[in-house]
Amino acid sequence: MKFSGLTKKGRAYLAKCQASSTPIQFTKMKFGDGKLIDNENPADLIDIKNIKIEKSILSKEQKGDAVVLTTVIDNVSLEEGYFPRETGIYVLDEGVEVLYFYMNDGDETSWIPPEADGPHRMEVKINLISSNTGSVVVHNDGKDLYITKEYLEANYTQKGEYDGTAQEIEDRVVAAVGKEDGKFPLNEAIQGNVYYFPANKKFYICKETQNRRISVPDVKFEELSIWENRKRLENLSKYDFVDKTQGTRYTALQFEKIGNLGHVFLDIPSGVSNTLNNGALLFTFPKEFKPKSFNLKVLVSYPNGQTARTRYDENTRNLYILSPIQVVESMYLDTFYILD
Repeated sequence: MKFSGLTKKGRAYLAKCQASSTPIQFTKMKFGDGKLIDNENPADLIDIKNIKIEKSILSKEQKGDAVVLTTVIDNVSLEEGYFPRETGIYVLDEGVEVLYFYMNDGDETSWIPPEADGPHRMEVKINLISSNTGSVVVHNDGKDLYITKEYLEANYTQKGEYDGTAQEIEDRVVAAVGKEDGKFPLNEAIQGNVYYFPANKKFYICKETQNRRISVPDVKFEELSIWENRKRLENLSKYDFVDKTQGTRYTALQFEKIGNLGHVFLDIPSGVSNTLNNGALLFTFPKEFKPKSFNLKVLVSYPNGQTARTRYDENTRNLYILSPIQVVESMYLDTFYILD
């Protein structure tokens, strides 16, 4: 059984708008798979029979006494597919949402697959008689909709003093990233390929080939954005230096770093080195120069190449001497290490 027309509440609402010369206020569309039964009067319905998805209205185009409403149906988070045979269009009547127009196609409709079968979107356009009640009002926050390229070009590119197309905008974004090999959700992912995640509008590179269903980027993917890559590149060439000699008894205590590589230079004069007992604190690494690990010996200026062992405490960033030297000689620590 098929039906396409105003509901009783819809006709009453339209008559009220015509009498008061107020605009029709459309709010949303609902889609479902409910079927009409024999002897049922669809005009009596106050809601669709079996709702599957609710969508805002993407756009309206008024042509005389008619209006064309457009929305987009998708299968995001849909576990079971369905036939969207019934459509309900709703209006705002003195603060109350009312089913204005109802349509049921019976069995002649397209199939909406579950999300597991891959992303699916379908644009829906419905022509309605609005009569001469003034401008039609559409309440729409647009948060639940995909904006089509046609809508983008009509409402943003042309009106925003940009004379290109939506495809050119997309091409520029992909060119900035380097490439795009697909969009989430994915049925597989190839190492080195770049995929776009619409939920957060970011690109990700696949670090390891995946032969499985992937709804969102996980640890096997790395975010690939121009800003993040720029920060990484800047970090590779960033050089920092700090001199901590002042306030110590040393000739020099200096720290350097470039990228993730650190360097420390320590010069302990002979008059100080022979006073360092077992467990004495040599120095504390500055927070920004903290080593990932540190297990190096201090060199002693002595012909036989004597060294003094050290111990590093990663919690306090302190470096201690473990074996005092038996001669009066200066000590040096001049080494590179990996930063934490």
